[in-house]
Amino acid sequence: MNWTSILLIVSTLLQFSVWSQNANQEQKPAPQYFIAIFSLGPSWDKSKGANLQTGFKEHSENLKRLRTDKKIALGARYSDKGMVVVEASSEEDARAMFASDVMVQSKVFTLEVYPFKPFYKGCIE
Repeated sequence: MNWTSILLIVSTLLQFSVWSQNANQEQKPAPQYFIAIFSLGPSWDKSKGANLQTGFKEHSENLKRLRTDKKIALGARYSDKGMVVVEASSEEDARAMFASDVMVQSKVFTLEVYPFKPFYKGCIE
């Protein structure tokens, strides 16, 4: 057997090995993100601070649970609004994360949910 034959065999085995490894790896779908924006609703009591509003404790507990479950990718406050970027399989699922939020139900907050599509790799991890 000459060197050319040996190199051909080794090359074929390496290509098969790479193909086999790639075939065995599960293809995970790209995560879908949604931005949830909380604005002051008609039931917001202007005489009280945020932490004294009706349902604030339960709202905070829901956000903590979502963080623990690794559903929240990012959260922030800006102006008089709050926002979180959540990972969900659909907009309906993203809305469902906040369906039982007391502050949304009682209209202390209004909620808007929009698809959020990062276009720079590594911006959210």
